[in-house]
Amino acid sequence: MKEWSFLKKSSAALVCLVLLIVFMSTIGLFRIPETTGTDLNLPRTNINGYPFYTESYGDPKNPLIIVLHGGPGGDFQYLKELRRLSDEYHILFYDQRGSGRSDRNDHMIFTIESFLEDARSMIRVHSNGKKVILIGHSWGGMLSTAYISRFPNEINAAVIMEPGMLNQKTAVEFLKKIKQAQNNLGFSQMMQIVLIFSKSIFVKTKDGQEMKDYILTKMMGIGKGQPYQCEGESIPDGSFVRAGYLVFSKMILPLMDDPKLFNYDLTAGIKSFKGKILLLSSECSFIGFDYQRANHEHLFPSSTTHLLMRGTGHNMITLKPDESIRKIRDFLKK
Repeated sequence: MKEWSFLKKSSAALVCLVLLIVFMSTIGLFRIPETTGTDLNLPRTNINGYPFYTESYGDPKNPLIIVLHGGPGGDFQYLKELRRLSDEYHILFYDQRGSGRSDRNDHMIFTIESFLEDARSMIRVHSNGKKVILIGHSWGGMLSTAYISRFPNEINAAVIMEPGMLNQKTAVEFLKKIKQAQNNLGFSQMMQIVLIFSKSIFVKTKDGQEMKDYILTKMMGIGKGQPYQCEGESIPDGSFVRAGYLVFSKMILPLMDDPKLFNYDLTAGIKSFKGKILLLSSECSFIGFDYQRANHEHLFPSSTTHLLMRGTGHNMITLKPDESIRKIRDFLKK
């Protein structure tokens, strides 16, 4: 009978715990920003019925710069230092489909083609028929490269920062390095991940994607030093506001199992591009200057400029905005 009494008490405690978790997730101890799908007051650009979260800065009469953030599934918050260019340019930031504060939709298609078509539609809406400048970081650098290759007559210049993979060969190399980094996680980082997962059950939900988005958002910001940053270097809290787990899981996780599924050549045709290209690469990132020189530099037109950002890592716009933006501004003025 004692065992039965203990079992009843344990069951009751478990039920109470479950109810507490459900209640806490409803009221939300932790929150992440809503998307354009749940907050109708957020600024947006509607394309084919889909509300992209957008912010723009500067005079629309000035040359247009489109900023393509990292990911897939990141947001543009960490790149907002690029607003400094708005004294001479019209700067447009947008969170890509299923990413950042753009709407979540379980039925969306996530392919490189769909992201490129989104970018092309965004350009058509905001460019007034003129050529634009692309600034792309990481995954955004991959998209910028692919866009120039496919639509070279629509682009005046591009700044491309540390794309991870541009073809199947570099996909294998890049994803091998990612796996090595995962296998070398230290105890402190593992504990951070455990804490993130523990907190995620208390995230307020509204569109059903918040818990997984919270986990990915926080994991994007943990850790100091390698593989992405210099020793002791880390990005500030709040650099990322809301990641999109669904798009990340659809596009990256399958490649972790088989990198050869990446059967694209994003540079096909790019050598015919007549505009200016700047490759801006960091000293410390595992996909920084040395990686780009060995794997990607030769794929671009011979007129491409490749500059080294010393003393910083992958997130150079966040960590060294003064120097990064000066290099970009000087390049665009040439």
